[in-house]
Amino acid sequence: MSILLYTSLLAGFETISMTALTKYHKEKNILYLLLGVIIYGLIIPFLVIFSLNFEGIGTVNFLWNIITTVSMIVIGYYIFGDRVNHLHFISLLLGISSIIVLMIADRKR
Repeated sequence: MSILLYTSLLAGFETISMTALTKYHKEKNILYLLLGVIIYGLIIPFLVIFSLNFEGIGTVNFLWNIITTVSMIVIGYYIFGDRVNHLHFISLLLGISSIIVLMIADRKR
């Protein structure tokens, strides 16, 4: 279960960073740019290294990407007013389903 914790932290920090960078793009506030760069440059590399103590890079990257994608679609919709259609919802369900399947597969090892 530690891998899910670390990849969730990775996704959470990447979501914060992406949100900050998007806000920088829209508002040109340098603080948002600095926040995004600090998270991507300092925090995320250490979390990747810690995550590799539990699983290989393929599993770490897969979980990290799926969790980040789900969170960014939700944040894009609620914070930035991005359009979401039925295909986005299907992709969200598939992403969540793939995480569940991966967790079940890891328990059977």
